[in-house]
Amino acid sequence: MRKYYLPIAVLMIAVMLGSAGCGPSELKPCTVELGYVSNEWQGSETIIANVFLTVKNPNSVPVMLESVSYTLNGANNFLGTKTLTPSFIIPANGSANLSNDTIIDYAGTIVTPLVLNKALDSGTAAVMALVPWKQLGGKTPPLWATAVGTALAKAPPADNITAALTNGDSANIAAAINTFAAIKGGFDKTAGAVGATWAKAVDSPCVYNVKGTATISYGTLSKTSAFDLKYERK
Repeated sequence: MRKYYLPIAVLMIAVMLGSAGCGPSELKPCTVELGYVSNEWQGSETIIANVFLTVKNPNSVPVMLESVSYTLNGANNFLGTKTLTPSFIIPANGSANLSNDTIIDYAGTIVTPLVLNKALDSGTAAVMALVPWKQLGGKTPPLWATAVGTALAKAPPADNITAALTNGDSANIAAAINTFAAIKGGFDKTAGAVGATWAKAVDSPCVYNVKGTATISYGTLSKTSAFDLKYERK
């Protein structure tokens, strides 16, 4: 969800002065400030984080805010990328506010990068992801689904077990029992690791980093400035 805030007295026609030759020969770069990063929703599987930015125009003429692009990181994890194209006017020596939401998914945003980049199995990655997830404000995720999926992947095919029972194949029956015993042990171990990890993980403070660029224009002039901002939510 995008929200843009501007002074009500701003007139769109003001920016046209630039093309008429009335204005500066060069633009000063705008500055961007990070007001806050707050959670609009904190669930067990998703978080909606709101980023509030203020763009300031140091020029003596009104400028068009063409675009704002940034990456959002939090709790030492990449959370998303945004490109906003508000295309509205910031008054001379004035400012405008931008508010935008980023959806953070426990499995897709936090767990999957651990599996792909760290070569971890899904169970281990899910437990490790609990630390940043709690710091970001999430609630305890339904990890039973991950544990069940991992267990079923290791289980022998049902047809093999049925055939072993039908034929009285004691060797295969014993193997099946041992396999399911191992699965049960692994499930209990995962559940224990989840509880212990979640209990030790801290939920604050959480440090966010918003890094990107903002582009303004006036007539034929254009200026892009970079920003690298931090916010600590306690």
